[in-house]
Amino acid sequence: MPDRDDDNARLALLAHDLRTPLSAMRLTADLIGNGPLDEDQAEKLAILIKSIDSLAEMTGDLMETIRAGHASSIALHNIVELVTECTDLFRVAAENKNLSFEVRVDERLQDMPTAHPIELRRVLTTVLDNAIKYTETGMVCVCVQPSMSGEADDQKLAGQASVCIAVSDTGPGIDPDEEVHLFRPFSRGRHGPTAVAGHGLGLWGATRLVAEMRGRLLLHRPEEGGSCFEIHVPASADEAAPDARGAAGRVASNLENKRGLTAHILIVDDNATNCRLLAALLETFGCTFDVAQSGDEALELTGRQSYDAVLLDLNMPGKSGVETALEMRADPGRSGLPLIAVTAALEAVSERQLREAGFRETVSKPLSPAELFAALQRACSDAA
Repeated sequence: MPDRDDDNARLALLAHDLRTPLSAMRLTADLIGNGPLDEDQAEKLAILIKSIDSLAEMTGDLMETIRAGHASSIALHNIVELVTECTDLFRVAAENKNLSFEVRVDERLQDMPTAHPIELRRVLTTVLDNAIKYTETGMVCVCVQPSMSGEADDQKLAGQASVCIAVSDTGPGIDPDEEVHLFRPFSRGRHGPTAVAGHGLGLWGATRLVAEMRGRLLLHRPEEGGSCFEIHVPASADEAAPDARGAAGRVASNLENKRGLTAHILIVDDNATNCRLLAALLETFGCTFDVAQSGDEALELTGRQSYDAVLLDLNMPGKSGVETALEMRADPGRSGLPLIAVTAALEAVSERQLREAGFRETVSKPLSPAELFAALQRACSDAA
């Protein structure tokens, strides 16, 4: 019988390993955004970056959940902003099928927050994906409105503010006899096995996530045809929603303004893709660099050359980043070299361990160019 701890470890390792390609994707997207783009290209790049950030957030939450044994605490997120982010991701897919795609939001909900942004995003993504996949002609419509009293038929929603996100389509619809099995694992509608690839897990998983949010996922069959899925979830009406960070602001990270950081940096990472992307990013900062793909190679280079800072990956085969840092610190000639930890698993190493190993800064994957620039700037200033 499989060991549960071993399964959790494998799942955590998978989530950890996903951060490496996500980091590469995020850095590549930021570098593309630093070049000349027309309005349409910038809009599509913003959608790509939001998708990458959503995946990174999900993998981070998964790792934290496994590590702590429960869902991690997450800051409140504006529901309307979240819906806008999700619908933007699917707008291009709808346009490619010549489907009309509408989003309607009740103005009363503009400042309504949720304490479950990751779960809600996953549920809405599943429902939107199904709506577009199964709809060949007509339209997909997303409507965000307050849940009416008793509409969700769930006592858990009674006495508190709740939101209904309804996703309707003009697809083939779902027969009444299929509805009984629709929310079970590995179960699909009659159009699924032949027309669209899938495993029949989406709605089952969505139902479980909505239940964790103390809400309900309901199916309606409009008289005019198609399907309408309603996501009813409680809202954190007593809290103030956080300030929104627009996608355009994330895309326009304005790396051009960060040129002029005159520094010679050593990149230490066993992943060649990460090295290339970090090198490209350092070039945009105005830095020169060398690359080492192991701890031993880093020790050799720092022993015979001078660097203003070292970007040191913590998780490397052979000599780890922490072990490499400790050897550098033990050498009087390199003890003052500014070290910056770069990792996709920050939770695996304590702040005390990093500090004792000599790290001055830490940046986590997927990397934010702005955070990396700030860390380099601080490290190089402290060493000056």
